[in-house]
Amino acid sequence: MILQRGFTLIEVLISMVILAIGLLGLAGIQAISLRDNQDAYYYQQATLLAYEMQDRIRGNNVANWAAVTIGTGDCTKVTPCDGQTMANNDYGYWKRSAEAIFSKPKTGATVEISHTAQANTPCAIITGTALCLITRWGRTNSKNVGALSKDSTLYLKVTP
Repeated sequence: MILQRGFTLIEVLISMVILAIGLLGLAGIQAISLRDNQDAYYYQQATLLAYEMQDRIRGNNVANWAAVTIGTGDCTKVTPCDGQTMANNDYGYWKRSAEAIFSKPKTGATVEISHTAQANTPCAIITGTALCLITRWGRTNSKNVGALSKDSTLYLKVTP
């Protein structure tokens, strides 16, 4: 009677193939996780930027936000800003901050202050002095077709 001890070469090869397939699956999951993490980071940054701009708008309710343009001027004790100049500077700061944060992977981010209603969004009804802060950026984890193929957009309705 012959006793077999150990594994045959075929058994070892089969177990190596199964292990390799499992490791490839884990690598794929890791890649998807990193892309999703990047999308979550951009959403967080868009939210922080929008709420910061909301605070700037509420802090400067004397400005005409319908006439805001991109400003870069400096305000000092010697030459203080009026409300509109400060609003222009705040808007310019917001746009430059968004471009800096979203420019790393070239997501094509844009930010804008809208005074018109945006259908099917939280800004669907804009009345009086209400504004809609809109931030758009390209998704990192996008597909060629389907729901994940679209760019992300964050809407924040603000009343100064």
